[in-house]
Amino acid sequence: MLFQTPYFLLLLLIPFGFFIRSVAKVDDPLKSVMSKGLREKLFLSHQTFSTQTKYYLFLLVVVLFIVALARPVKLLPTLDVTQNRPSVVLAIDMSRSMEKDDIYPSRKAFAKAKAQTFIEKAIGFNIGLIFYANNAYMLYPLSQERELLLTLLKDANISQKFSPNSNLFSALEASNFLLKSHQNRHIVLLSDGGEDVSRKEELVYLQSKGIALSLLATTMKTNRVMQGLCSGSRGLYQPYAWSEKDVTQLIDHINRSKKSSEQLHLELSQYKEYFTYPLTLALLLLILFFIPIKRVTLMFFLFYIQPPSLHAGVFDFWHTYQAQKAMNENNYTKVIEEYKQVESTAKVEYNLGYALYKNEEYNQAIKHYEKALGKGRDMDAKIYYNIGTAYARQNKLKFAKESYIKSFALNPIKITQENLQTVTLALKKQRKNLHKKYEKLTFKAIGESAYSQNSAFSNYAIKLHTFMPSEEERWFQKVAKHKSPTYLQKIETTKRSLDANLSR
Repeated sequence: MLFQTPYFLLLLLIPFGFFIRSVAKVDDPLKSVMSKGLREKLFLSHQTFSTQTKYYLFLLVVVLFIVALARPVKLLPTLDVTQNRPSVVLAIDMSRSMEKDDIYPSRKAFAKAKAQTFIEKAIGFNIGLIFYANNAYMLYPLSQERELLLTLLKDANISQKFSPNSNLFSALEASNFLLKSHQNRHIVLLSDGGEDVSRKEELVYLQSKGIALSLLATTMKTNRVMQGLCSGSRGLYQPYAWSEKDVTQLIDHINRSKKSSEQLHLELSQYKEYFTYPLTLALLLLILFFIPIKRVTLMFFLFYIQPPSLHAGVFDFWHTYQAQKAMNENNYTKVIEEYKQVESTAKVEYNLGYALYKNEEYNQAIKHYEKALGKGRDMDAKIYYNIGTAYARQNKLKFAKESYIKSFALNPIKITQENLQTVTLALKKQRKNLHKKYEKLTFKAIGESAYSQNSAFSNYAIKLHTFMPSEEERWFQKVAKHKSPTYLQKIETTKRSLDANLSR
């Protein structure tokens, strides 16, 4: 047993002092505490209890109030929070060799396009952007604002002059500077790899900092040295590819990496509060011994002041029964009312989310679905699917796409894949023509099977109304139209790679 505010326990000296004082006296001890008129108004007129007993009960009430103020709690098992979110710095090579046009229009343009694809697909990652040649420059620090990162990268009008040679160490040191407060650390180079020189010092540096280095090659020639450097640091060397497969494989590798699966145990203490018990007992003593009250009224009062958790537990079965009955009658408003009176569990939150969805309260449904997550891969897949469909119902296709991706990653079934493709296609159409009239999309059901009968999947028809961008999106659209120089912040570095002075 612990106390959240133990300093209040010092107040116990007051009733203890009065108790010691009363022991030495024979006359009415209440005279030293309150006047005769006040005693007659507060205490019961009958003589069931002696004056001294009433006095001790009064002191006990004071003690219970003080204990309640000290907030007694029971320490529960520490909550382990797993941090799996990777932190990635995208480092784009800006040296002279990246201007070659063996990949049209240039290796640099190709690297920029690959970085945009990575940002779009790396859902939940912390991502930072740097450019490097002989020195390293930060475009934006680590962030989860993917739309902002995409806008900055897409419209980067870089007028700064970079040196013709590249210094790999500048990219590594600058990235380490950005990643210093993060646990799951990765660097993704978008480069042709540099010269074929020894990278032993770079490997020692990466291993000492606990950083995994990966490379998305921007040249058709394989760099064996960089391949070994990536492998030695637990990264991935991804050869040049026109399709998005290379980016997808790299993201999968980062998600599966050893660092990603490590758990970061945060000391998040959990407590169960017990202050209601001494407080309730103190109020009962006041009512029972010091206030005149009829016995029937007293019993009725005792029933309703029991702790909320006990009262809820007694009637949970009834509310659940009523909710299931209303569900069979498709009375979703009644279902919602009943489940809101039941103690929260993953199953209750899921059923409540489903009822809210059927009642077309999509935002509330999403909130309750999210509370039901974490009870198994299959269940989470269903929940993410339903969240995606709830977003799609509101024409929030970007969020719908993200939820379908999560669902498909947990349970790659055909229905999720088809809906993901449908949303992706509709999202592209919206971006191409913001004023196009709506078109109707039909989301296919899983099919008649034992699995589908026990899930909340069903046929969903979605109308895509005229796209109305939010104020933030409008601001980004205005920024995109305004071409201006991109200002980069230089990050001071000290080390140099062996090929830093070699021309390419």
